[in-house]
Amino acid sequence: MKPKRVRLFAILTIAAAVLAGCTAQTVSPTAHVVTSKESELLAISRFANFNAGTRTISTVLNQSGTELKLLGWVDYANGAGYVEVTGAFESQALLWTSSTVGIIASSPDSDGFPKLPIPDLDDQNWQSRPLDTSSSALDTLLAAIGNLGQDRPDNPLLLQQSGAMWLKTDKVGGVPVTVFAAPASDEPLPDGKVPQAGSESLRLWVTKDGLILRAELNLNGSWVTVDFSAKPAPSLQIPGE
Repeated sequence: MKPKRVRLFAILTIAAAVLAGCTAQTVSPTAHVVTSKESELLAISRFANFNAGTRTISTVLNQSGTELKLLGWVDYANGAGYVEVTGAFESQALLWTSSTVGIIASSPDSDGFPKLPIPDLDDQNWQSRPLDTSSSALDTLLAAIGNLGQDRPDNPLLLQQSGAMWLKTDKVGGVPVTVFAAPASDEPLPDGKVPQAGSESLRLWVTKDGLILRAELNLNGSWVTVDFSAKPAPSLQIPGE
């Protein structure tokens, strides 16, 4: 499927759909609304993901008491993700787009990734369903990951006006990054309202070149970490598309 542009608000709407409180995280006491320069860096982060084409991702999600480990790729140019899902159950490959989730029994390759090429979609072993962020923390996570790429930069001024925040500096795998809190809406804040660090539901670890190396989402009151590798990753070719 072809990627489509999404508004920043859509990311937070998805995350907030299952938000049930916040878990305290360490942020700098000097956290503040982004400056013009900081907003310009945050504004290119989703575009940098799109430009990168495919990103390698890893994350762990606890859903209904079951730990799901996800390792694979998101192809932002083609609008699809493909991961191996492992845990205390038979491993599965999971393929998703902005509207559909499909799973198929699969054993990972020697590095833990799903085997390529992607099985033909006519394979009767596929189990597919609509992606539903209102009823599944897994679907919420998948949709949010998918929304971290778009075909043009965000509006830096709008990020400032809607309350995006600089939280702190950090390192991911030895790479210096800036940690941002995405705004809760893409609408400008009312006059006099100041965002508070710790109330956000999406955080992004961004390099000086705008590349996202880590994202944290607050799902069901717990922070879920998604790590992105900077290493090259394969383009995902969906059979029949």
